[in-house]
Amino acid sequence: MDLKDKVAIVTGAQRGIGEACAIKLAQLGAKVAVTDISKENCGEVVKKIEKQEGEAIAFKMDVTDIDEIKEVRDKIIKEWGKIDILVNNAGIFDYEELEEIDKIDKILNIDLRGLMVVTKTFVPEMVRKRYGKIVNIASIAALLGSPKTHSYCTAKAGVTGFTRSLAAELGANGINVNCVAPGAIETPMLTQAGIDEKAFMAMVPKKRIGKPEDIANAVAFLASDEADYITGQVLVVDGGYTIM
Repeated sequence: MDLKDKVAIVTGAQRGIGEACAIKLAQLGAKVAVTDISKENCGEVVKKIEKQEGEAIAFKMDVTDIDEIKEVRDKIIKEWGKIDILVNNAGIFDYEELEEIDKIDKILNIDLRGLMVVTKTFVPEMVRKRYGKIVNIASIAALLGSPKTHSYCTAKAGVTGFTRSLAAELGANGINVNCVAPGAIETPMLTQAGIDEKAFMAMVPKKRIGKPEDIANAVAFLASDEADYITGQVLVVDGGYTIM
């Protein structure tokens, strides 16, 4: 895979899956806008990329702040002239009791609405160039569901629906829209979820917890021209958990 001369933006890129995606895309030759709620932490990711002779810029971008999103878009276009690849990774996770309602807006605003707003802000530039690769990060929670994660499961299911709808609309414009649905991956979010890793691994055919690089490799493929005839799909990367 070769992403030389491509310009990519990754949201939620200060750690975990987002960081791995930013580094992988840079390793393949893309110029990468590393974005998250903390510019300082994104700067650390940029340093890692630059140590590998890649090119990247850190941006503070809150996916719930439309003005900040537009500002980042304009800066990327001014710096690099275009946007070829968008990886929507920013998201949060939280449990909620059946009667809880105060977490609904926060989770949906970041995990679903934020993803949609970022995409709708960046995609016109792709349409103008008649080229683009959009990869949305969902979760196997969108396919299976789990107790006390009502808003999270709903948001991630919404991501898969948005992916398919956008793919149907943008295919004729030279734009591919796909989704990666990770299983249990070694990230701070997995720790927050409190998953029993030994019990989980017993259910996974591959007998291990996934690594952020496992997701980054799938994202890189979908962001490449090798995946040009793949659009509107949900690629599950879970070590086989969902087949069990």
